[in-house]
Amino acid sequence: MGVIALMRTELYILMYAIAREHKDLANRVGGKDRNAEVKESMISILFAYTCLEAYINTVGKDGLKKEWEKYETSSTETKWLGVSKYLATKKHGKSWSVFSKSKEPFKSFMELEKIREDTLVHRKANFSILVPTKYGNTDVIVNTLNCEKAEWACNVVKDMVNQLTNNIDNPMPITWMDFER
Repeated sequence: MGVIALMRTELYILMYAIAREHKDLANRVGGKDRNAEVKESMISILFAYTCLEAYINTVGKDGLKKEWEKYETSSTETKWLGVSKYLATKKHGKSWSVFSKSKEPFKSFMELEKIREDTLVHRKANFSILVPTKYGNTDVIVNTLNCEKAEWACNVVKDMVNQLTNNIDNPMPITWMDFER
């Protein structure tokens, strides 16, 4: 019988690449084309969040083994808090919380999650009064989905992954991410 080779494509790497690509596209059109900036920013923000969701699922499944079962159906927020605490406690030999809801970068992660939930996934498409934006008076959406928020969303990914990586044993390699700002 021959040797069986196993392989796993880490989709979070591709998700982050998509987030960065569309952040760059949003920056190119930012201030020139409202709809293009909103579209590219929306894609970047969605994929930044999705990257973080896929990443913690991978880290959790790999690092917690059978303990993963109690997190598998939890919210992404609960997974980040629980998985990171479990893995950091193993490294530090005592109860250790990597993230706090009241501190960065987790505060920004929760804001990213809120944008995903309230503005993109479960958006109530109500009419709103016009507000001043860089495109003149428009609806408020451009103040949430813009090139600056896309840049911020990509930085949230970097900050979350970096903080986790620095606080656990045997972290997954993060060569897929550049930490330049």
